[in-house]
Amino acid sequence: MSNFKIKLSLFGAFLLRIAFFPWGRHSDCDNFFYWSKYLWDKKDFLGFLGKSVPNAMPATYPPIYYYLIYLWRGFYELIGEILWRLNVKLSFFPSNFIFIYQSYQGGVAFNKLPAIFADFGCAFLIFKTAVLAGCKREAAAVSSLLFLLLPPFWYNSAHWGQIDSIYAFFILLAFYLTFKSKFLLATFSLGLSALVKPTGLFVLPAFLIYFLGKRKIMDGIFGAAFFAILAYILYFPIQPLNTLAWAFSFYFGSFKGEVDFLASNAFNFWSFLFGFDQRPAGSLFLGIPLSLWGFAVFTFFGGVIAFYQWKRNNRKSFLFSAFLFSFASFLFLPRMHERYFYTAAAVLAILSGFNKKMLYLFVALSLIHFINLYHFWWSPRIPLLISLFSNLAVLRVLIFLKMAIFAKLLLAHAKNETA
Repeated sequence: MSNFKIKLSLFGAFLLRIAFFPWGRHSDCDNFFYWSKYLWDKKDFLGFLGKSVPNAMPATYPPIYYYLIYLWRGFYELIGEILWRLNVKLSFFPSNFIFIYQSYQGGVAFNKLPAIFADFGCAFLIFKTAVLAGCKREAAAVSSLLFLLLPPFWYNSAHWGQIDSIYAFFILLAFYLTFKSKFLLATFSLGLSALVKPTGLFVLPAFLIYFLGKRKIMDGIFGAAFFAILAYILYFPIQPLNTLAWAFSFYFGSFKGEVDFLASNAFNFWSFLFGFDQRPAGSLFLGIPLSLWGFAVFTFFGGVIAFYQWKRNNRKSFLFSAFLFSFASFLFLPRMHERYFYTAAAVLAILSGFNKKMLYLFVALSLIHFINLYHFWWSPRIPLLISLFSNLAVLRVLIFLKMAIFAKLLLAHAKNETA
């Protein structure tokens, strides 16, 4: 691939995000906007997690994201002051731009920028990690550019305004550092991901197996110790008493999410069976909660994935295992949201550099993921698409295809094939 094509693709990916980031107002954007405003105005994190914030849901994310939006809000205010001074001193300055910038929609759009920047950071790490894993440079470049250009990734950050690319950046960095034999830093990076959003923990079993196989368990232990120290430092301003015990309880207590449903608009096994009704995770089957059935199924597949990774434990099987652990989590664990497939998609982007079959599967799963993101939010509203993807039969076909791809790739993992 020529440098011109790469630069053109990067420019196109940037334009896509610029075109969409001023628009879209998901309720998540409301939360991010009012959380950041509250923190900047109060300049006090004490008791913030779990606190009811005006016009927003209670804060339940891990702490790194709140420190990030606090600093980002300060940067937003600083730019606002600079723009105002330019407006006063320069007669030709477009004054209306200040009103747009200071509006609610302007603040929401500004909050999307860190995730957009993280998109490009993820693409860079996908390229570097794919090369280290054994992919050809041109194939790795195609994979990283596809990550930027395929709709679920720019839709997620630029239109929806979600932050999945931020935690994914640290997961991808952990893979890169591992392949550079910097196991201590890799563990620390994985911990940073978990302190942005816990969804990245889906890949943790694959890292544990790889570290054990490489006899790098002490690096993992030291990394975990540094992570615990960092967690203490980050949680202390929020809860200065009994900090680590409280943080542990709050962190894992937040896994239930905002709603205790078996699936929350996730194209997975449970939605395939029951549709998209708000079925409680504790609903019984043969006297056992469906959530426990989900953990049992995941444990079975997780055992299979772990066995074949341990059997080989090379870079390719490590990546494949991390992808399959994330995929199985999304398909079978309870309380999954549509966005939680992002971890699997980011790892699959690396694997797509190995051959065309993996590339096609990456594109197929990305498009299904995009439909899942569009489903129920319906933004932008396109009546034909809304009608098509409101049809449960159509959705079940897509979910079945997704599960069939999982089965195919699990079998490929067992046979030591890439696809």
